[in-house]
Amino acid sequence: MPRKSDARQRAIVTAARLFQRQGYYGTGLAQILEESGAPKGSFYHHFPGGKEQLALEAIHEAARGLESLFAAAAERTEEPGAFVRTLARGVAYWIEASDFTDGCPVAIFTLESTPAAPALQEACRQSYVTWQRLIADGLSRSGGDKARAERLAEMLVGALEGALMLAMAEASTRPIQVIGEELAEHVATVMRPPRE
Repeated sequence: MPRKSDARQRAIVTAARLFQRQGYYGTGLAQILEESGAPKGSFYHHFPGGKEQLALEAIHEAARGLESLFAAAAERTEEPGAFVRTLARGVAYWIEASDFTDGCPVAIFTLESTPAAPALQEACRQSYVTWQRLIADGLSRSGGDKARAERLAEMLVGALEGALMLAMAEASTRPIQVIGEELAEHVATVMRPPRE
């Protein structure tokens, strides 16, 4: 597999960070190129589709970070309630580490670009589908009902997105902790494996 150029990867990582903090329409190519140090002359070589292609790459880059968090939580926990608590702690740590400036990277694109940009809308949809699948897998590891786990995963993604918004508004992880604990208790009850 060919190695991605450093300039291309720097542009993607910088764009993901800037889009996350400033939004898609609030971030210009000149700022991305300046902050990434990527040569202006090679931008369209790496991204022939322009800013939208860069945004698609940035969505995938940013979404992978949360995918890693969800997958790691599933690896570390067997019990559904503990899994949800681990997710909430990870999300709380992540938003606090950014000093409450980095919201959900996919939510930013979803709110700003859909349905005006179908390619970005589809990339966001795919990210949410992947997150829901990873969460459903984590919830059903202890043998609970898979279909119920899939419905709960959709609820969890929606609740965690809302908790992130509240955390940013309050500049506090308290909403994530409260919502995470309530969800953990609910999930532990409804995902209890059937008795033999």
